[in-house]
Amino acid sequence: MPTLLRSTSVYQRRAWTWALFVLGSLFLLSLAPAPPAAAQEAPKEAAKEEAPAVKDEAPAAAPAAAPASSNESAAPKTKSLLRWALEASGPIGVFLLCLSVYFTAVVIRLFMELRLTEAVPPALVEKMEVAIRDKKFQELYDACKDNDSFLARLVRTGVANLPNGRPEAKEAMNQVSDEIVIGMEAKISYLAIIGQLGPMIGLVGTIWGMIMSFQEIATAAGSQPKPEKVAEGISTALFITLEGVALAVPAIFFFSLFRNRIAVITMEATRVADRTIASLVHAAKQAKSG
Repeated sequence: MPTLLRSTSVYQRRAWTWALFVLGSLFLLSLAPAPPAAAQEAPKEAAKEEAPAVKDEAPAAAPAAAPASSNESAAPKTKSLLRWALEASGPIGVFLLCLSVYFTAVVIRLFMELRLTEAVPPALVEKMEVAIRDKKFQELYDACKDNDSFLARLVRTGVANLPNGRPEAKEAMNQVSDEIVIGMEAKISYLAIIGQLGPMIGLVGTIWGMIMSFQEIATAAGSQPKPEKVAEGISTALFITLEGVALAVPAIFFFSLFRNRIAVITMEATRVADRTIASLVHAAKQAKSG
């Protein structure tokens, strides 16, 4: 039964992680500006409609159209910062964006799982105290058997090994505690990986952007390189570097936060489990003497 509950909870957590990942991806994609296809088609249609009128007019009207076209060509093309960032980042930026969505899903899942009330449920603690006070030791074991929390697994292991002696029970509890801690640290290790990958991916983008800029300078064929092309490569380098660092900083922060939380959870669960086993041994001795 505990194994089935554990596997079911694992599948549910994975499903929540992927659901958050997909929803976050859709949300971020919705922020991207729509392609300017409609805006480009509108001037073309307007030009087609105005074309017959220009033919019917006198030849003197033709020079008047020249300033309008020159004004349109001279008008600067403005882009939003988000669209500029998406275009400058390229495929590497898209990968960092997906990685940031996955990072957000992992952090939300860890906040839901790594809670002290999940590791040491107050209801279970109260139930065990009542069972020890009433000397209903089987109810205590059954309560831990039907629960898959950190505390329940420790107490269940300690009670099962008490017939071999209290030192053996303590050693078995320590082994189970180490296994649980390793499992929790494996979950937060993804944050450490993201924190290390972020700057490295940003460095790749930096090198790629500089290569693009120097390629434009080298292939100018004796003429002046286009400043906008050189600036495009530099913007790619800077944007991807910024995105990589912006992903790594919160990843390292949350990794340290959850690592400290694991230490607190482990200490509290071990303390309550040791106290429960000591109370159980004391109550068993009183029951025998009584």
